[in-house]
Amino acid sequence: MAEESPAEIRLLRSLKAKLIEILSADADFVLQHAHSRSLLSEPGYQRVNACHIPSEKVKDLLDHVMQRGPEAAERFLELLKDRELQETFPMLSFIKHLQVNSLPSGTGNHLTSTKGKQEHELQDSPAQKNCNNGCGLVTEQQLMSVARNIGKSWREIGRLALDIRSVKLEQIEEDHSTHVERVFAMLRYWRSCQREKATAAHLHSLLSRGDWALPPDCIQFLLDTNSADEQLMGPGDRHDLREPLIDHEEGQSFLNEAVKIIVEEVLCKGTDVKQKVCEWKEPEELAQLLDLELRDTGEPQPRLLQRVRNVAKYSIKTSHPRFFNQQFGGVDYHSLAGRFLTEALNTNLFTYEVAPVFVLMEAEVLRGLRQLVGWTEGDGIFCPGGSTSNMYAMNLARYRLFPEVKNQGMWGLPRLSIFTSPESHYSVKKGAAYLGIGMDSVVMVKVDDGGRMIPEDLDEKIELSKSQGAVPFLVSCTSGTTVRGAFDPLDRIADVCDKHKLWMHVDAAWGGSVLFSKKHRHLMKGVDRANSVAWNPHKMLVAGLQCSALLLKDNTNLLKQCHSTNASYLFQQDKFYDVNLDIGDKSVQCSRKVDCLKLWLMWKAVGSVGLAERVDKAFIHARYLLEHMKKRDGFQLLGVPEFVNVCFWYIPPSLRGKGGSEDYQERLAKVAPVIKERMMKQGTMMVGYQPLGDEVNFFRVIVFSPLLSNKDIDFFLNEIERLGSDL
Repeated sequence: MAEESPAEIRLLRSLKAKLIEILSADADFVLQHAHSRSLLSEPGYQRVNACHIPSEKVKDLLDHVMQRGPEAAERFLELLKDRELQETFPMLSFIKHLQVNSLPSGTGNHLTSTKGKQEHELQDSPAQKNCNNGCGLVTEQQLMSVARNIGKSWREIGRLALDIRSVKLEQIEEDHSTHVERVFAMLRYWRSCQREKATAAHLHSLLSRGDWALPPDCIQFLLDTNSADEQLMGPGDRHDLREPLIDHEEGQSFLNEAVKIIVEEVLCKGTDVKQKVCEWKEPEELAQLLDLELRDTGEPQPRLLQRVRNVAKYSIKTSHPRFFNQQFGGVDYHSLAGRFLTEALNTNLFTYEVAPVFVLMEAEVLRGLRQLVGWTEGDGIFCPGGSTSNMYAMNLARYRLFPEVKNQGMWGLPRLSIFTSPESHYSVKKGAAYLGIGMDSVVMVKVDDGGRMIPEDLDEKIELSKSQGAVPFLVSCTSGTTVRGAFDPLDRIADVCDKHKLWMHVDAAWGGSVLFSKKHRHLMKGVDRANSVAWNPHKMLVAGLQCSALLLKDNTNLLKQCHSTNASYLFQQDKFYDVNLDIGDKSVQCSRKVDCLKLWLMWKAVGSVGLAERVDKAFIHARYLLEHMKKRDGFQLLGVPEFVNVCFWYIPPSLRGKGGSEDYQERLAKVAPVIKERMMKQGTMMVGYQPLGDEVNFFRVIVFSPLLSNKDIDFFLNEIERLGSDL
């Protein structure tokens, strides 16, 4: 007589057909979980994974597990009890109650017959106990409420509970595009077949028994007969008011797992030079991979976690050492902790009563930044980006000159004029348009060969504007222009502003961080004479997006005078604390995100000395890049950089020595876009390019990330040569 198989093998074999039917709904999901628990040998995993038919894949998986012996079979059965699998495959719920020793020796099936089990369950069915409830025909609204609570096992429910043939279910799936539409169509088909038997109670009885049973609270409304309105309520409307709608245990479990993925994909792989900066996909393919469509029904946790992983995988890794593309990048872990904490606390920075910590913290951080500018007193506010900071300054300057504009608008004002350089940020023009001043009122002042505003031309342009009947009111100068990184001569511009009594604003969104450095703060000599300064610590200091401050020399409460509307439901004057701590009326926003914590925590961690070190190291990297660029053929600088923006053309071998040819500029303009496309599609690094004035496309590399090393700079130069040598 052949030796009898171990109980674990016999149990798994007895469940084989049922498991194939259930697990085929997502064969890859269960295979990956089995592989992660070492239930398959590596060759076995490769063989099973190669199968493309879900039912065959599950069959091969079960066969392989049983071949590996009773221990593997028992561990696989335990895997099926795992929470993630139970959520993904609701029809696996029967597994939780199985015991290996419940299978008698020699038996072929540990389960009672389906018919006997259904008859037993029907005797205890709530529908039988409530025969007077739900006796009316089921309505369309009730069917839709049921449809929203049936998950991916809808086909099994259709076949086993509603007795609908597979061919009909396949037709329904083909005819309808969304999950809820398919389930609703299936339920309507069942109702049409059942006719007078299609009562709410009958549907309840079918969906509340067997391995496919839905949770009782999802279908209890089918038996309720209170009012007509209540009969139409779905489970979302009839939720037990004694319990919260959010499951904290489930939510925190998801969050813990999501954070693990974020750390792995973004902070480990995303900062590893052996990994790609980007995983490029064309828009159509990316949309399909992400499955962006929003649906009526939710998804189980495992699927959501895979979505978190996909978002991380296909996003640009801006913390990567070889991301040179923008004036933000890298990562500071103390700042990141502050960002996480900010999101978790989810408060609004407008009153002391809802944000006491952050009202005091923002005031202190702004005070620290003002001190670096050279002001012992003043005001300020954190804004959603440097563009908004520049617009604030423009609005304040106009209000100081014409306070009636707040109530009366622009109709009674003369034509105003603003002065800036052609290399300033585009937000100056955008702000003029937004505030009703008009882009034609923005006067461009000439710059020198390095991109710096020429004060003498500024003076001439102001005089000309006055002679044409306009009223000059603001000069917007720049410390660290976007492309070349130029610093306007602030001291000499301040002389011009004093002469004409104009508001002097300094857009130091990019360059302001040099104020931490004793070696380089001279670039902003005269900034203390300005009326306002915009500064983005999320750039060179790596505080993380977004962290943008507007600093003001004013100590007359101009911010509040200009923007306040005294909303009585927020800013009551009879509060039990100092109402001056309610700072929300200074802002044009009502809801205002906390942006000070990330900078405060980072500043606390490394101190002013540590932040100065970051600035100094960025300049050292820029010098290293310049020195090595000069040693190589094919690299032509736009000019000697003043900051850490290094602008250059790469001249491929085919164009060298041909600068005088008629089509040289046209051909050179095409080099940077092609190299950029190649690096993106290969994922090796990212660097930006642009034209400027009469200059054709050139590269602008930004070297400031604290994760950067000389090896990364060497790689950058080598990669430009590799990608462009054949052009």
